[in-house]
Amino acid sequence: MFRTFLIAIALATTAPIAVGAETNVESAEALVNAAAQDIADSERAHVAEAVLSHIDTRAIANFTLGRHGRALPAADKARFADSFTDFLRRQIEANAHQFSGVEVNVINTAARNARDAIVTTEVRSDTDSLRVRWRVIERGGKWSVVDLEVAGIWLAIEQRAQVAAILSRPGANIEDVIAQFG
Repeated sequence: MFRTFLIAIALATTAPIAVGAETNVESAEALVNAAAQDIADSERAHVAEAVLSHIDTRAIANFTLGRHGRALPAADKARFADSFTDFLRRQIEANAHQFSGVEVNVINTAARNARDAIVTTEVRSDTDSLRVRWRVIERGGKWSVVDLEVAGIWLAIEQRAQVAAILSRPGANIEDVIAQFG
């Protein structure tokens, strides 16, 4: 259950943050800290909306579709993004009780380049502690979380693999993917 919570929190933290006088590493850390604080400050009944207000679900959905998304009409991409958003909302609501009492501490930040960093955190609840790595990227002067790694598994990459597996089945199409998330 704690892992499910971490997946939900990972998806919650794509809120952009303006890059000011801070260094790139400090901006990446600030993004992770701000997102974690915003989620922690939300009342249980409002956690899903607090989380989703930080997510560019269309960008995440497009990444999840991978190469299969290139050939899809815009209307199908939009329907998938809506289904994906609804899926995220249900997952967050089902795990909202796990958001209370969680503490996130930045342990290390490694800049991959000037606009890409990995922020390593320790996420603690009353009963568990896990290391979680957040991949953050700066685009257009704003930082956003684009992936999260828990126990060696990167969330966005795993979701993309799941979608690819569905679409590689004979006769499969976007309706099958939407049904999976619906």
